[in-house]
Amino acid sequence: MKNDNLCVNSIRLLSMDAINNAKSGHPGIALGAAPILYSLYGKIMNVSPKAEKHLLRDRFVMSAGHGSALLYATLHSLGFSFSKNDLKNFRTVNSRCPGHPECESDNAIDASTGPLGQGLANAVGMAIAEKHLASIFNKPDYKLFDNYTYCLVGDGCLMEGISHEALSLAGTLKLNKLIVIYDSNNVSLDAKTNVAFTQNTKQVFLGYGFNVIEVKDGNNVDKITAAIKKAKNSSKPSLVIVNTVIGYGSSLAGSNKVHGAPLGDDETLKLRAKLGVVGEPFEINTKAQEYFETLKARYDSVKKEFDERMQTYKKHYPSDYRILNMYLKNDFSDIDNFVSKLENKNTSTRVASGEILNCLAENYSNLIGGCADVMSSTKAQVYSANFHENPVGRNIMFGVREFAMGAIANGLSLYGCLTPFVSTFMVFADYLKPALRMSALTKQRVLYILTHDSLMVGKDGPTHQPIEQMAMFRSQPNTYTFRPCDYTETCASYAVALNKFAPSVLVLTRQDLEPMTSNYEKAKQGAYILKEESKKLDAVLIATGSEVKTAIDVQQELEAAGFGVRVVSMPCMELFDEQTNDYKEKVLGKDVPTFAIELSSDLSFYKYIKAGEVIGTTTFGLSGSPDDVLKEFKLDTKSIVARIKKQLKK
Repeated sequence: MKNDNLCVNSIRLLSMDAINNAKSGHPGIALGAAPILYSLYGKIMNVSPKAEKHLLRDRFVMSAGHGSALLYATLHSLGFSFSKNDLKNFRTVNSRCPGHPECESDNAIDASTGPLGQGLANAVGMAIAEKHLASIFNKPDYKLFDNYTYCLVGDGCLMEGISHEALSLAGTLKLNKLIVIYDSNNVSLDAKTNVAFTQNTKQVFLGYGFNVIEVKDGNNVDKITAAIKKAKNSSKPSLVIVNTVIGYGSSLAGSNKVHGAPLGDDETLKLRAKLGVVGEPFEINTKAQEYFETLKARYDSVKKEFDERMQTYKKHYPSDYRILNMYLKNDFSDIDNFVSKLENKNTSTRVASGEILNCLAENYSNLIGGCADVMSSTKAQVYSANFHENPVGRNIMFGVREFAMGAIANGLSLYGCLTPFVSTFMVFADYLKPALRMSALTKQRVLYILTHDSLMVGKDGPTHQPIEQMAMFRSQPNTYTFRPCDYTETCASYAVALNKFAPSVLVLTRQDLEPMTSNYEKAKQGAYILKEESKKLDAVLIATGSEVKTAIDVQQELEAAGFGVRVVSMPCMELFDEQTNDYKEKVLGKDVPTFAIELSSDLSFYKYIKAGEVIGTTTFGLSGSPDDVLKEFKLDTKSIVARIKKQLKK
């Protein structure tokens, strides 16, 4: 225990050195929760610095991501690839130690966290992934997948609603290899938690179907370790409540003032003396270093065991091992072979999407996902068992939990081997947008299948008619938003989406769409000339989705009135923007009046408009039949023709 305390205090001081040097950070959690991180990495977790991204490793998610300095200091002390210089560069540009944990291919961070609660939902996704892959690859006499997912949460994480969405599902699915560790210090940024957070957390988790263990003394490494080991033997997911003191050892201990401001050099000197860690900043005490070395020895045996497990599996189950390698590659480069020849037909793009998804699921067994209780409407369901009935199943019934659904999908993707899809009505994307943002930030290939895409939803009214959401998606970096006009463009959208290291949003209709003269290959360029009849060019009409048919109807009437009009289908604005300037000019023309038609906010299209206008809406919708709603907003063909004629005559 004496050596453990010395190591814990060394990690505490390293964290303070990094925070003081950066003049920014969160000392409170680093001082309070250091015994938890030390117990996990020093005593419990099956991980190895020599194989930081090994598929069979335990996962750790620091949902309380503001404690990043503690995580980096722990990893550095135990020999992972975070150097002393990395700690010195904490919170600087291009540092390997950014202000909140960020997962990269070459570090031991398993999830990017910071927005409180999302990390917990990521951990639920990782636990689902382990259970699913274990059900596929494990044998009655041999376990290949057998890892645990650990997640550190604080009071703030448990205040966020997403945590409760995710925890409720985790309990329902009996994810017994999920262990949540609660750094319970009763202090948040502004005040003591009792001003806003007085729930009985133990009873809440019991209600969700969790096993609950409590550690009264948050400085007792032996008791923390014993509690986590006990949790590993539970048939349920577990919560380990560790009662800690925020800012432990400092003069501000127990106060919200130590949450998010550096201690400073003088206070840190006093703390160093109090904790008995003599030495210069960023230097690990000699005796502590010696004990860290003894702990590192465990990692060599872990890596050896992982490698042997893989080799034994390869030897005894060669066909399964070949399939496992297909999962590991997670490659969709041959997708054209499966979707490029699917027949273009009269149907809604949501139905087209469902058929395409199942075509892909037959050929790519690593596709997994589900809906927020709208599977029958969005058609985002693969012909497979449901996960809750049999973990080999690839349909996850998320329930009405859009935000958790998106963040769980990020966890599925971060685990490795799997490509997730999620689905709901487009207007409810507001509920899952923060998870979509993290998909983009961490370059996770997650498919967001969103249906009921416009005013054409009709009688359900403005609460179900998306307006501003398209602009929201298109404004987000590293995100591809597809709004196909027919079956063929939906195929092309999937083909591109599954070959991007980024999330993709597929925006789909409820109503049937007749086949256009669409082009599979050209659609993959984001926009292309769909129809042009005259030799002269008086105007270019850009349209997406169901409005492509409207644009063709408008073109016919304008041609009859003597105007030469080109119709451009733009299924994906982001793809089009990646094309060469020559291609973009070829499609949109040069110095030609340009009009964009889309039944949503007009914000996205102005960069393409020279002379001309964007024909959309800046107000919410109405309840009524689709045709009557369009007429009320003057977005029917007759009204649009009149608007464009007026502009062209000017």
